[in-house]
Amino acid sequence: MPRVSVVLPVCNGERFIGEAIQSVLDQTFRDFALVVVDDGSTDHTETIVRRLKGPIIYHRQENQGAGVARNLGVALAQSEWIAFMDADDIWDRQKLSTQFEYLEKHPDVSFVHCDMDLMDSEGTLIEEGFLSAALARRKRKGHRNLVSLAFDDQPFPYPSTVMCKRELFLRTGGFNPRFGKNYHEDFELFARMAHISPNHFMPQSLVRYRRGTRNEERWTRNWQILLDCLLELWRDDPERLAAVNRYTAYHWSNQGKRFLRSGDYQKARQHFRRAFSQYPFYWKNLRRWALSYLIGFRLLYGRRKTKFAD
Repeated sequence: MPRVSVVLPVCNGERFIGEAIQSVLDQTFRDFALVVVDDGSTDHTETIVRRLKGPIIYHRQENQGAGVARNLGVALAQSEWIAFMDADDIWDRQKLSTQFEYLEKHPDVSFVHCDMDLMDSEGTLIEEGFLSAALARRKRKGHRNLVSLAFDDQPFPYPSTVMCKRELFLRTGGFNPRFGKNYHEDFELFARMAHISPNHFMPQSLVRYRRGTRNEERWTRNWQILLDCLLELWRDDPERLAAVNRYTAYHWSNQGKRFLRSGDYQKARQHFRRAFSQYPFYWKNLRRWALSYLIGFRLLYGRRKTKFAD
């Protein structure tokens, strides 16, 4: 039985899947198996995966999203340790060995993640040490956001940077199927894991993360699911609960602003009321709420936004 199982979900990933898998197969740490879960691909993903030689387990499912695919991958895995990999990222050859050696020396740690370099869709480097740089910027501003609240002032653990105990993953229930397809399901799971087993950030940049485009509608819908889940997770923590209430108010107020701009004032007010119920002292929301009733201010608001947009 391998010490580490690498779980890689993929859907229509023919463009990058070969490079991603090869970076796993090229690891200096050899005691691993790679579990590829094909989430209903309709392109040549399966052909590419089956062409590659190595300790690869391939399984195909109907399209249900990366979270469900990862859950299946962990179920198929038998190792004590799980490492996650996305189908368009690339690992440094020392990624598994560096993390595994740390975990062997620190038996009290069950969840680690490392730094990463950011690249564009063509593989061109955008920023080295992206997570360390983001953490430094946040500390300079003295700003505590949901990431710092969830992960104790450490950077966000992107899936391709994570290695964790399989037992910890199973104890927290895995990825939440409430999240439709992708976006934020990783934040919610890792926040639950960090809640019971603090994670450790390794500053070594061992992953190249490929930045892509996102589906705004799906991103926004899943963001609200995330906030609802965090409200439940932190229901006994006043500081964190207050922060989630603020972010929930920001979310509903921003949605109301969209309806305000489009002229649907009734829906706008519904969203502003929801924001008010979460965080009454969000003055920007109160101003927007007032604008939805005052015709003259609505016209001025529209012209002002148009002017800035130009």
